[in-house]
Amino acid sequence: MHTDICARGFSLTPALRQAVEAEARELGRQAPRGVDTVSVRLFDANGPRGGPDKGCLVSLRLRGGRASVVASAVDANLYRAIAGAFLKLERATRATVQRARTLRRRAPDQA
Repeated sequence: MHTDICARGFSLTPALRQAVEAEARELGRQAPRGVDTVSVRLFDANGPRGGPDKGCLVSLRLRGGRASVVASAVDANLYRAIAGAFLKLERATRATVQRARTLRRRAPDQA
């Protein structure tokens, strides 16, 4: 699994990189054969003014180019936003894979 991390509007610290990589590793353990690429974008909409505007946008591509799944979260704490976005991504990925399995099972019956 390839992980691409980009911070927009601020520098990416080693601690933030570790937090994202830990979440990506956990995601890889949940679906080790299905995830091809994970892209993470960290942003701070208001800059130094503060507030609940720190966000994380995560997208992944499933192997074989079957589907892409995107999730995001915004919080006052960037670490919570990272965890929230990966939690949403995990749920959405499970739903996407389950939907694909269901459609594959139904296809021969309808033919």
